[in-house]
Amino acid sequence: MSWTRSEVGELYALAESGALSAEQLRRAQAAGPLAPSPAQWLAAADRLFAFAGALLLAAGLIFFFAWNWDALHRFAKLGIAFAALAGCVGVALPAAPFGTAWRAALFGACLATGALLALVGQIYQTGADVWELFAAWAALMLPFALLSRSAACWALWLVVANAALARALSASAFFRFVGVLEDPGGVALVAAFNLTLLAFFEAFGTALLAGARRDVHRLAALGAIAPLAVGACIGWWEARFLPLAGAYVAAAGLGAWVYRALRRDVPMLALVAFSAIAVAGAGLVRILPERESFLSLNLVALFVIVASGFAAVWLMRLLREEQQA
Repeated sequence: MSWTRSEVGELYALAESGALSAEQLRRAQAAGPLAPSPAQWLAAADRLFAFAGALLLAAGLIFFFAWNWDALHRFAKLGIAFAALAGCVGVALPAAPFGTAWRAALFGACLATGALLALVGQIYQTGADVWELFAAWAALMLPFALLSRSAACWALWLVVANAALARALSASAFFRFVGVLEDPGGVALVAAFNLTLLAFFEAFGTALLAGARRDVHRLAALGAIAPLAVGACIGWWEARFLPLAGAYVAAAGLGAWVYRALRRDVPMLALVAFSAIAVAGAGLVRILPERESFLSLNLVALFVIVASGFAAVWLMRLLREEQQA
């Protein structure tokens, strides 16, 4: 038999607490290894080095252009960038689908696509705004992300898509004078975009991502909850942000119910819990008299410490229940 990571952690926790004797721990180790095998270490190192290599090669390409910009003809620059993109695609073509080399090569293709777009914009001075670069990058690397089914590619796509949206909002006629995070409409649009992506990944995650990891889901949830929590904090002082406070309460309540009752996800619940503490702490600062006094500041600090402690205990209990299930 083989122990899962959660079972190994539970065994060591029982041994540390004295509930499991050294002899019982030895018998458990005889039934199945408690440490990763050399093959598992090699597989983890293979993934780490493959994706780190793709990232470093893309960074090296960018710094190469920066150092040799004046010495290279524009066609040489474009040729090198196209060669890097073609090389990544060429590595992926003969690789085993959904293997480490396949995903790392497609991740490199995603990065090379952005470098190529930035190079074209810099050489020809197209006059395009930054948001157009990010939007084009997100659109062009979408096929690579779909093919790879890799959390790394999808996480990069999510970050680039959010950058495109935020920059487009700040450059628009409506938001350019106040900034995205200074207007409730811009904050709501960013949160709605990420909430839509979260729902999409929850519905089609098995088709878009290989494996059971939920890193992309949690990144989308962070992009949805964080803007609403910021808006709710500002809402204690500015009435025009109060709709965002209501949206935060609705989103946080729905998220707590879904990820507690329907699909247990402790990191998602941690995001909801600690964002709620931040919003409640901002409200406490707002309602306390003489909010800048020593007593008021210490009351707020005490509330944050106690609430965070209770949240941590609750989350640890949920995590143990999940490991024992």
